[in-house]
Amino acid sequence: MRRTTMETGVAFAGGGIPGIAGVGVLIALEEAGIKVTHVTGTSSGSMVAALYAYGYRPEELVRIVPRLNRRYLDFDWRSILFKALFWRPRLEGWMKGDRLKKLMAELTHDKPVSSLGLPCGIVATDLYKGETIVFSSRKIEGYPEEQDVSIADAVRSSFSIPVLFRPVYYGSRLLIDGGVSANCPVRICRAMGAKHVIAIDPISPIADAEIVISSFNVLHKVVHMNLKLQMAHELKHADAVILPQVGRAGVFDFRKGIDCIEAGYKAAISRMEELKQLLSQEPVTVGIEDDVPEAITETHSSSIIPGDSVEPSSWMSRPDGAAAIPASDSEQTADH
Repeated sequence: MRRTTMETGVAFAGGGIPGIAGVGVLIALEEAGIKVTHVTGTSSGSMVAALYAYGYRPEELVRIVPRLNRRYLDFDWRSILFKALFWRPRLEGWMKGDRLKKLMAELTHDKPVSSLGLPCGIVATDLYKGETIVFSSRKIEGYPEEQDVSIADAVRSSFSIPVLFRPVYYGSRLLIDGGVSANCPVRICRAMGAKHVIAIDPISPIADAEIVISSFNVLHKVVHMNLKLQMAHELKHADAVILPQVGRAGVFDFRKGIDCIEAGYKAAISRMEELKQLLSQEPVTVGIEDDVPEAITETHSSSIIPGDSVEPSSWMSRPDGAAAIPASDSEQTADH
């Protein structure tokens, strides 16, 4: 299939496991011949963006997803117990984040951000200054950016969800989750040089869904509602917004990783012709006070896809209800 030469960027939103839906979107874009030239990501979206920019193909990322499970949630029980017994107002998280960082280091051979093959922006937030910080393989005009850091450290900073993960000290900065300031970094992707930007937003459908009332579900709902409101302005700057229907997948709902990838694929493939048309038009230009462009509104609403409206691609097949990726392949990684 002939690949388009348009400079197309993809902004991957965070949100835990639902953010993995971006892998399915990448598969659909490659099948349609749309070449992704720039990527940005926040939190779980930064993992997808970084690995894709490093050189992993979407199909290889599908094989990595089954490796993610609860053993990567390294709870700091000593610190939790200490705080329970001797309360001190210290800025710490329930989890260290070291295991996920180690996984990223293994997958990227502990290479620096500057070595990434594609223009890539990994987003974190400086808690001291309230600034959006971008770990980038390229210079970005208008944003504080850092290049002299490993890919693993950059991603670790990006998913430092307040309270859940320890913040990261980097020089004079105290870094927390990029979702606090830019959960779907569309403008950063455009500032890096992308002529057109596709935003992947798995959060809004979750924020709009009805819930069974419980203390955890209410907290989960409030978090996603706040992320949706924070992203509203950012999404104005996208040429197209894809809304994967990830159901009620939670932040650490590892068993639903492949389901989220399928949701991303279906949401993208079902509107591919419309997406191609949008990408062939002039790039979106939005002022601070402007309303959401009509094309974005249409795409934003029409990307809500009925569950079985699209036949899954061959990589999605699940014979006898088994996982999409055979167990023997779950520990394989790309040979980079």
